[in-house]
Amino acid sequence: MIAIDTGVWVEYINTSGALHTQAKAVVESVNRGETDAVLTPLTLTEIYYVAERVYQEVYKPPQSETLAKKFYDFVYHHPHVEIKPLDYELCLKAAMIKSRYNIAFSDCFLLALSEKDNVQVLFKNVESEMKQNIKELSKRFKLKFLENYS
Repeated sequence: MIAIDTGVWVEYINTSGALHTQAKAVVESVNRGETDAVLTPLTLTEIYYVAERVYQEVYKPPQSETLAKKFYDFVYHHPHVEIKPLDYELCLKAAMIKSRYNIAFSDCFLLALSEKDNVQVLFKNVESEMKQNIKELSKRFKLKFLENYS
């Protein structure tokens, strides 16, 4: 099982993305049932939002919105993707991570989930707000980045 961040999912649909091939390999592994993915409702929400922005580069609304919803539904209903609820423990862990590292809330929740379930977390790349704490984050969490597989 692996916690997969928004950037990986969106890079999968962004066929011109620099890391599309790597993201496609990850999502296809999930599609085949070789890997189970886990994420939070925050990541799922971001998937729609960012996918809609990517689709807007090619399509105008409402088509970009329709495609983003189809992708949202694909992830939400996927048999090898589990959306974990935001329970007390997960929210508290995310808040503590936010307080300690000051990174994006959605990343805090995914990191909290990965720690709670003892699974790797896969990001597209090292995000700017993570850079100053990357060594400490890498010691605490099982981090992987698509950019390392290019």
